[in-house]
Amino acid sequence: MGICCFPCGVTHCTPVKSPGFMKTNYQNAILSLLAICLLSLTACVSKRNEMGVRNYWRDPAVPAFEKGRTTESDVMHALGPPSQVIALQEQTLFYYLREQSRTKAMILLIYNQTRQQIDYDRAIFFFNKQGVLTDFSYSAEAVPLSK
Repeated sequence: MGICCFPCGVTHCTPVKSPGFMKTNYQNAILSLLAICLLSLTACVSKRNEMGVRNYWRDPAVPAFEKGRTTESDVMHALGPPSQVIALQEQTLFYYLREQSRTKAMILLIYNQTRQQIDYDRAIFFFNKQGVLTDFSYSAEAVPLSK
């Protein structure tokens, strides 16, 4: 039996939707809006950072360094100023450092996760008091040559 829309009392009119239907639509809209707001608070982050001097010692175009022949000036001309100059008792040390870090993060409302990988590329040169190369070494771990 239908509910009459008109005061005529005729019972064949289409039923009127109950007020509960409108309340359910309103609740669904609020829940949808809340879900959109919560999803907008999530993020993914990818970051790459490089610090230190350029690692020209990995460049094949750089001339080879020779113990007993290469000078401090030759190394500085080929590689630029070192990250550190360390004065030892009988020697001077040029320390070159290149650092590369990659970070990936997922930030959610309840759970966060961050992963970071740091790679180091080093070159060390030892010079005697006369400024002549006595020894040098590169790290086994090589950061790709920066551009």
